[in-house]
Amino acid sequence: MPVYDRGYTHWESSGRRAWPAILVIAKRGISGPLKRRGMLVLLALCWIPAIVKGGFIYAHLKAGDVVELLGVGWASTNPEGLFAFIQKQWYFVFMVLAIVGAGLIATDRRDNGLSLYFSRPLGLMSYIGGKTLILLFYYCLVTLFPVYALCLFAYFIAPGANGMELLLLTPLRATVYCLLTGVSMSLVLLAFSSVAKRSIFVMVWWAILIFGTITIAGIANGLGESRLEALNFVGQYHNAGAVLFATSGNLSISEGVSFLVILGWTTAALWLLWRRIRPVEVVS
Repeated sequence: MPVYDRGYTHWESSGRRAWPAILVIAKRGISGPLKRRGMLVLLALCWIPAIVKGGFIYAHLKAGDVVELLGVGWASTNPEGLFAFIQKQWYFVFMVLAIVGAGLIATDRRDNGLSLYFSRPLGLMSYIGGKTLILLFYYCLVTLFPVYALCLFAYFIAPGANGMELLLLTPLRATVYCLLTGVSMSLVLLAFSSVAKRSIFVMVWWAILIFGTITIAGIANGLGESRLEALNFVGQYHNAGAVLFATSGNLSISEGVSFLVILGWTTAALWLLWRRIRPVEVVS
């Protein structure tokens, strides 16, 4: 049947510029999990520590040092206290990234989605960049955005609060740390996702990487082998990030060693992604 008999009309431009491919991928990947009620509940739980810390900050203004002693640092609004808050969010980071990121590439490989992606004018870096932005958004939603809220809350309720510190310097430190850490962790998780075709396997490998390295490093440290603390995957980010917040790291190894370990993980992840994700050429 001729196409004109079915109401075919020629394509006409809307006059609007199309979004870059990297943003289209990121937008779709970010909006998808937010439509699930379970994810919304989990994200709400991730903000409970920030609400609790805000309560301690308010109580500290009313009751003084007594709350500081009972709260064990929860009422602190200095850079060290807010960095400690970010570190305490690592368990939520693990869960959210595992749920959102495990299938980002594995599902595309299982459903032959890579052929669909790369049949369009899409480059490899745009594909990886879009997937990374998805995970980076959710990482910041659990860590960076609560810090922003706490800084604003502390500034408005504390008389004589240092605006330069709470509104500029501390948020800037947190932004640099969370962006660098979020990108690195996202690339590592995406590298795992590029190897498998089932999300459950990626989640298991992610859990082994997080909890397994923490356990091994803890046992090694207890046996006096402090150098093996470099195996602690999450600990390296916290240890290296201490430099940004002008505080001391939690590990016995230097911050420079932690930075080199992180650089090694990130480089290995990029290499694996480059090897596993192959653009295809669709021939008509």
